[in-house]
Amino acid sequence: MVASIQLLTGLLALTSSAVSSVVSRRSITPPEGCPIPTWTVNNFVWHNGSHSLDCVHHRDDNPKACLCGSGWCEPDPATCNGTMVNPCYTGLPNYEPWGYGPLETLDIDFADGLQCHDQYIGYRIHDIGNGESNCGYADRGAGRIVSFYGTSNFASSTGHMDYVLGSGHALTCANGSSITYSGSVDFPLTCTHDANFNATCTAPVFEIPVLSYSWV
Repeated sequence: MVASIQLLTGLLALTSSAVSSVVSRRSITPPEGCPIPTWTVNNFVWHNGSHSLDCVHHRDDNPKACLCGSGWCEPDPATCNGTMVNPCYTGLPNYEPWGYGPLETLDIDFADGLQCHDQYIGYRIHDIGNGESNCGYADRGAGRIVSFYGTSNFASSTGHMDYVLGSGHALTCANGSSITYSGSVDFPLTCTHDANFNATCTAPVFEIPVLSYSWV
């Protein structure tokens, strides 16, 4: 009997936890007369190369590459038939110099048409998988700010995404007031790795719940 009670208690606890988890993912009820957005990610792909040129974490290492014409040659100063340069400089023909690659990229596509694309190039100032994504020049500052956090080291892990609807995309309520929203979600992240530990990470379709609002 004691064992049965313990089992029932455990099942109730699990059920309660599951319900609580589902409830926490629901969007808030907006103020009366105000619209509320739906943020559905229908495509998420992250390619993280084990030897991608990383100008975010290793800029101070002062890497050297041989720029020969419009391409790259072996980075040996003795044989370089071109110019030895730091491959993280802005304006180079491409950011997969000799010895580096494949390029690290991140694509996040929303059902409403918003597309975010990142890749490691010399002038990127943020870290893929550790903050804001590049969703276009119109979606910076007061725009739609999408931030992704995650790791590509494991076959299965949990990613996290934040969404801030800036004042530049404020919605209008029935009384004429302007309102913005923000939300966040944890989502399952699945990664496959090749023999060189280059990772391709994907996620199923998921929704970012709206969790708060602000008047602007």
